[in-house]
Amino acid sequence: MVSKNNNAGSSPADARERARQIADRQARRHSGRPLGLILGIVALMLAIVLIIGLVMWQNSKSKIPEAGPVPASANQYGGITVTKDGIPQNTSDVEERDLSTLPPAPEEPDTTKTPPGIVDADKAATNGEPVQLVVFQDYECVHCADFEKENAELLKKYVDAGKLDVEYRNLNFLDKATPDQYSSRAANAAYLVAEQVSADQFLEYSQEVFTHQGTGGLSNQELAEIAGKHGASVTAEDIDENTYRPMVDVATRESVTNGVAGTPTMFVDGKRYEEGAFEDMLKKAVDAKK
Repeated sequence: MVSKNNNAGSSPADARERARQIADRQARRHSGRPLGLILGIVALMLAIVLIIGLVMWQNSKSKIPEAGPVPASANQYGGITVTKDGIPQNTSDVEERDLSTLPPAPEEPDTTKTPPGIVDADKAATNGEPVQLVVFQDYECVHCADFEKENAELLKKYVDAGKLDVEYRNLNFLDKATPDQYSSRAANAAYLVAEQVSADQFLEYSQEVFTHQGTGGLSNQELAEIAGKHGASVTAEDIDENTYRPMVDVATRESVTNGVAGTPTMFVDGKRYEEGAFEDMLKKAVDAKK
């Protein structure tokens, strides 16, 4: 005989259990817990990938190449020269400098050496040129800021009179003193500014940048805003490109290997300033010109 019960072998308890399981699955599906968990895991994985990508991008951006162009506003040694007639442009004998071609920096610089590009002290008085003052400085250096504050007006007076040319070589000795390599960033920005402005505007720009020394470093946006106040159309994005950072590294290494042990270091017509009144040394060099 065929059973009339099509659910033969199933008890009421089994039916209730199946119904409970179905209800439980439905409740779980509607509560969204498994879906929410999956979405949370996916979101976490995406965030991790994004963070890794951002770190890699920042690291690649912060890696400065060893070789790079010489700024239009600088000579081949990285010096920005301020003269009565402005800032000379495109004076370098080479278009590019490469850090890898220079010897390693010595642990103790030999201060008896004279860096390249500085006039012969024995011939300076009769060379028919204005006195050459070369200043090795760092925008994060407190002593450089003091020198600028004490001597800016004196230097400007001699420059305007055509008696003095001032060459600034901006180094990055104090990059480690700030979290974002401010010395290098400020030096890079200075090259960009010097490509666009007059001698007076550049001196005013540099003076204002030095008034912020010791604050932990200006941002590229802040450097760009100061540049704009003094006639340069330079954006934070322009500075971000780090175009002239290789030149900053070259200028620093070349200076150290040729006797510059700290900043500020000054050479007046080929003679290293050691001690005494700087104004007196400069006046003596100006008066010695024939």
